[in-house]
Amino acid sequence: MKNPLTHLSPTTQGYVFSIITMCVWGSFSLLARVNVYWGIKAWDIIALRFGISAVILIGILIYQKNCRFLFSRRAFLLAIFGGVGYSSLVYQAFLITPVVHGAVFLNGMIPVATAILMYAWYKKRPDKDTQIALLIIGITLVCMCVLMFTKGVQFGVGDGLFLLCAFTWSIYGLMLKDSGFSAWQAMCATAIWSAVVYLPIYGLFIDSSLANAQPTHIAIQAIFHSIIVMILATVTYALAVERLGAFIAGGLGSLAPFISAIIAVPLLGEPLNHVMVLGLIGMGLGTIQPWRFLKLKKDNL
Repeated sequence: MKNPLTHLSPTTQGYVFSIITMCVWGSFSLLARVNVYWGIKAWDIIALRFGISAVILIGILIYQKNCRFLFSRRAFLLAIFGGVGYSSLVYQAFLITPVVHGAVFLNGMIPVATAILMYAWYKKRPDKDTQIALLIIGITLVCMCVLMFTKGVQFGVGDGLFLLCAFTWSIYGLMLKDSGFSAWQAMCATAIWSAVVYLPIYGLFIDSSLANAQPTHIAIQAIFHSIIVMILATVTYALAVERLGAFIAGGLGSLAPFISAIIAVPLLGEPLNHVMVLGLIGMGLGTIQPWRFLKLKKDNL
């Protein structure tokens, strides 16, 4: 797949791909939550996501005669963590928990989980800038949790699922970096193997809610989750990780639900309070790391 941004530096490309991913992930939080009102179960959305995208991608790969990379352990593991595993957790969590909780316990934890796993797997300590970012993110998360609990908001099953999602997605990001796959190959492996694993289970053991849903609602969710989320955002995220690393790419993506939580106020009637404002400021500082740009500007003077 040709990269239309070749005239930009790799770092700038990484930020562009991160912004695209962030926009899709922000929309994902909203549309996943909308299913509560549309009466579509999480398991049906996962089936649409992987089933449609797999059919499209298999057709393209057969035409390209480029399927050999699928038959590897790395391709299968990418699907288990970044595909069917992550999706099974995150869709269910958004059905039972408000968007703001996902912003705190899922996306707020992704940079932290990534740093923890990088140290556990590679014994790689974060650099000074990343340590500052982690400190800011950590303080922000603690403050947000305290504010939520003082308002009587309890830690529930959905919040626990979001924490598992954060570590699952972080594992996927690190495996993606080490896989040696191109962004296109990683996306194809994730979608196709997820369909192979999930669809038989869905067909045999899960009762579908699609018969009772509006056709328009099904079409919107099918197109968005199978093409925009599964194909487009997986490629842009892989390209961002390739150019920026798992920590920065995952951190920038984690800003998306904070933005979508603000949009959810008028759209879904969910509350906006000082907890979200604190999250936006703290996570923004921690993931964008503006002091890096200030240092670069100073060095260039």
